[in-house]
Amino acid sequence: METDNMNKHQKEELQKFIDEITEEAKSVVEDYVNNPTEMSGSVTQVHENSPYLATKEERLLDTTGKRVKINKKDAD
Repeated sequence: METDNMNKHQKEELQKFIDEITEEAKSVVEDYVNNPTEMSGSVTQVHENSPYLATKEERLLDTTGKRVKINKKDAD
C-alpha cells in the first residue's frame, strides 16, 4: 500500500483502522476455534451420473436424501 501521499494524521487513522480490523479478525478466529460450527461453508456436490454412486438406486435420491418416484412411462 502506498502511503507516501498521506499526511501524518491520515497515516495514523489508517493504522488505527488496520489495527481494529486485525483485532476483529483475531476475535472471529478465536470464536470459531472455541465454538466450531457444523456448517463450515464447504459443499460437496456429486452429479447424478457420477461413478461415485455405485447403483442406479443411489442415483434416485433428491438433494434432501428422499427417494425420487419415477413413473414407469417417464422412465423410458
